[in-house]
Amino acid sequence: MATKRRLALIWLTAALIAPQPAFAAMPEPDDVRPRAVVPGENGRIAVRPDGKVFATVTAGTVRQWSSVTGESAEPAITGITGTVHALEYNSDGKLLAVAGESGVSLWESDSGKRSGTPLVGHVGGVRSVVFSANGLWMATAGDDGTARVWDSSTGRAAYTLTGHTGGVRSVVFSRDGKRLVTAGVDNTVRLWDPATGRAVGDPLTVNPGPVYATSFSPDGRLLAASGGSNVVRFWNPATGEPAGEPIVTNSGPVYALTFSIGKKLLATSSGGNHSVQLWNTRTREPAAATLAGHTGPVRAMRFGRVGNLLVTGSDDGTVRLWDTATGRLEGDPLTGHDGKVWALRILPGGKRLLTAAADGKVRLWRTADVTAPRAARSPGR
Repeated sequence: MATKRRLALIWLTAALIAPQPAFAAMPEPDDVRPRAVVPGENGRIAVRPDGKVFATVTAGTVRQWSSVTGESAEPAITGITGTVHALEYNSDGKLLAVAGESGVSLWESDSGKRSGTPLVGHVGGVRSVVFSANGLWMATAGDDGTARVWDSSTGRAAYTLTGHTGGVRSVVFSRDGKRLVTAGVDNTVRLWDPATGRAVGDPLTVNPGPVYATSFSPDGRLLAASGGSNVVRFWNPATGEPAGEPIVTNSGPVYALTFSIGKKLLATSSGGNHSVQLWNTRTREPAAATLAGHTGPVRAMRFGRVGNLLVTGSDDGTVRLWDTATGRLEGDPLTGHDGKVWALRILPGGKRLLTAAADGKVRLWRTADVTAPRAARSPGR
């Protein structure tokens, strides 16, 4: 018996003095953290149409990542010189366009190899690139004061769009691909028919000062644009004529605006008081209470494709999810970015969210971590 007690004492003593494993503190159930954090400069992100892969750029290298795990997914695209201003996948996800100070080039997304030769035409940097949803066209906006339309299947130039008296900052296609809008530093917006390269109507003036945002309604019947004041104006994309009364927000400038899908709502951000307003696009009247809480201008906004979700990103470094039916914040703000949130994307299916900020990081979140009741949140991916 004494021998057994001595052996037990020896075993217990050894256990107490042996090195113990260092366990990391587990997050509380209500601690919402990103599922992944990857490098990404200048808020540039592109999402492949199937939602399974997204792309970022760092130090002249474009990297592709899994939207589920945040791990490296496809070969990197290397050898890009100069600052990259825009990334965009084509409609089937097989090509990735890279636009920046060295022009614009097309790359095979699955191999990381260049597709054809660099696209020649712009003199100087290219600020924006976009593909039409119908797969026919690619458009680019250049510092040389022109926008260009390219055949997306061959990469050949189709039309040069001239008329802006300064650099062109953005290009956006309507959902059906029948209209293209350009916005320039000359404080004008112009409508084009990409199939012919011809202007539709006269140049559109938003307000005195720069144009900050343009957006087509999902049905293609409205074009909205905003700028340095608190006024949002509307046009008929088919004719280029004004379409109804403007919206006067509670504060300007209006840095961002976006249409909902199927709910006839328009969200506008007010730079002066950092709020977001929801509007009925038919009546042009407020549709809900003002969404307040950000402490800096909101520059990025997206509606979910289903339900009542609106996501906003701000200069205060936070991202917020809102229920547009009630005007209430869903869960706590998403924190972690150390700088202005410049861009965000809700991935197809609405279950995951990407945010990009001035801190050179892109964060991948699961929306259910925010919107689900805290007791129901899953720690798994």
